[in-house]
Amino acid sequence: MEEVEKQYRNSANLDIRIRIHQQYSENKTDWHEWLFDQYRIGSGSRILELGCGNGQFWLKNRDRVPDSWVITLSDFSSGMLADARKNLGDVPNICFREIDIQKIPYEDHQFDAVIANHMLYHVPDRPRALQEIRRVLKPQGVFYASTIGKKHMLEINTLLKGFDPELGDVLTNVQAAAFGLENGAKQLAPFFHQVRLKEFPGGLRIDDVQAIADYILSSGTEIKKILTGAKLEAFIQYLEKEKEKQGGWIHITKATGLFEAR
Repeated sequence: MEEVEKQYRNSANLDIRIRIHQQYSENKTDWHEWLFDQYRIGSGSRILELGCGNGQFWLKNRDRVPDSWVITLSDFSSGMLADARKNLGDVPNICFREIDIQKIPYEDHQFDAVIANHMLYHVPDRPRALQEIRRVLKPQGVFYASTIGKKHMLEINTLLKGFDPELGDVLTNVQAAAFGLENGAKQLAPFFHQVRLKEFPGGLRIDDVQAIADYILSSGTEIKKILTGAKLEAFIQYLEKEKEKQGGWIHITKATGLFEAR
């Protein structure tokens, strides 16, 4: 959890990770707009987002959010909340609150919808967090949780291993192993009687190898210690050669989706 707190103290690393998907996705539908299209939230609903990050989801969908929604954006990181406030400005029906998902500071049955996008895999005590979400949801409320799968960005490790065999497992997909497309429904089932998954299609087609290097470096302090100076320059040169072998592009698999739980 300490490494996660360092990585997401503010939105700098998150911005890099979002940017690569915005610029190089084969599916030109914006991820945040696609998410909004999947939500079935009625007029006048009270909504809680846990782990709102820098607020990009709400910024992207600002013109589509009903004025009747009452929205609380929360994050464990005060730095993230500050970035979200800065990005969104003063919106009458949005408030901000620092919240630990494992101990949500609201009475029972307060929300029509709870959202937790790409964050449950970071939570140390997920059963407790899911119990808290179920508690604050109204009986007919809905929980939306997006996540990744085991194959997400799998070519990143292949590239690292090709450059240096000792780097092959540095970015092991521990997130999907914790709460992913393959095992998320099983974890949600004890708390919700109906769980559905919808997957977002398409991968990445990248022609700028610096974007790949930046993505890797945004993944944590450990990889930053290894890929630095001359070694980083050599890795970027290696990526350029791999790009040429593949016809001027490097393809990266995406495996992302959204759980709807009631």
